[in-house]
Amino acid sequence: MFYEILKPLTNIFYRIYYTFEIKGQKKIPLDKPVILSPNHTNGFIDPVIIGMLLKPKVRYFARGDVFKGRLVKWILNDLNMSPMYRIQEGYSEVKKNDKTFEECKKRLSENETLLMFPEAVAIQEKRLQPLKKGLSRIIFQTEEAFNFKKNVLVVPIGLNYSDAKKFRSKLFIYFGEPISLKEFENDFKQNKVRAINDFTKMLEQEMRKLIITIKNKDNDELVEGINEIYLHQWMTEKKYNIKSIEKEFLVRKEIAEMVNYIDEQKPEKIISLKGKIIPYLKILNKYQLRDHLLYPETIENTGFGKFLLEFIIIWMGIPIYILGLLMNYIPFYIAKTFVTKKIKDVVFIASVYANMAMLLWLPYYAIQLLIVALVFHNWNLLFIYAILVPVMGYFVLKYYPVMKKIFGRWRLLRLVRKDRKAVETLMNERAAIIAELEIAKKEYLFITH
Repeated sequence: MFYEILKPLTNIFYRIYYTFEIKGQKKIPLDKPVILSPNHTNGFIDPVIIGMLLKPKVRYFARGDVFKGRLVKWILNDLNMSPMYRIQEGYSEVKKNDKTFEECKKRLSENETLLMFPEAVAIQEKRLQPLKKGLSRIIFQTEEAFNFKKNVLVVPIGLNYSDAKKFRSKLFIYFGEPISLKEFENDFKQNKVRAINDFTKMLEQEMRKLIITIKNKDNDELVEGINEIYLHQWMTEKKYNIKSIEKEFLVRKEIAEMVNYIDEQKPEKIISLKGKIIPYLKILNKYQLRDHLLYPETIENTGFGKFLLEFIIIWMGIPIYILGLLMNYIPFYIAKTFVTKKIKDVVFIASVYANMAMLLWLPYYAIQLLIVALVFHNWNLLFIYAILVPVMGYFVLKYYPVMKKIFGRWRLLRLVRKDRKAVETLMNERAAIIAELEIAKKEYLFITH
């Protein structure tokens, strides 16, 4: 019951929280047993966002310590969830996985689709954590029970968030090629442990192909800085569609690989880049500016005509924007305030924010409709208002980034009038950073391509 109700709701609200693209979804067979194997960075969001996209009902596995009390167990089971115990919860608890493994074999024998996170932990980092062997054991035990005739498939999945915790950030969901155990059958019959280890290593390699990997954690801030400054130019040079989330993922992945290469081969260049990029972005932040405001084409297109057009957009759009906020934003504001005060673990910020906003918006919407019905007693007006609320919400989502860009340009123009030398210094620093990145990119591409 809960699963069927929440699936369409999350399909709407998660598409509001994130903007995302999907590749390879059709690779998942509908008539075979499948284990979905994604990386795990974003609490409750990761499993739900995969399950809501797929036609077959997905069986989830959650930490065993949350399955306490009859009511909780009933709700979680109705949500199609089963317990999976971790070594952190104690050896006696891990032994309970024997029952879960048997359940998995039974469900796979009935051609069901299971979702498991082989990392067994959610960490918001641009790197894959070492895979645990639970998934591999389950699939080998299932195949062994059917003498390797069942052909259970493992589908690696890459979940790539631009900023997992941030509202309206980007997400690229990348489904890899299904993996069969056929080539491991003889190895398993000769040496079970080695076969399980080899399969786990291969799965890890396949998953790495689908995600962005920054090998050195100390370079996380640098990579994000390069993305801020150089991503647009790199995409333009490749003649990619700037609005394509998939193409943006490909370039972000290439930038991370370039930094990995430089860090291994010429670490002094990493120090040089950090010394330029991080202070530059801090100064931009001080002036409440973004790097895209200093693109040469942005500067060239800034004139009186552009300013007048933007003034009209702001003057006409803000009243509608405010009305749209009143109709839709209060539940999101409450959820955001709660998350800011109460949620300390970054992994669960988006999970609580998105789901709480969804659950609060529904009664907020219903209350608005009830007020309109009681005040006006007009079915036509009620119908119009019912349509108007989500339409105005959609306008808010589209207008907000436009408004931010306009106000950003106005801040830049104000800074030019107030302190032209500071802007010139920023532009010179940016040009020096771009020049150094150009050299680094050419060297990386020459060696690796």
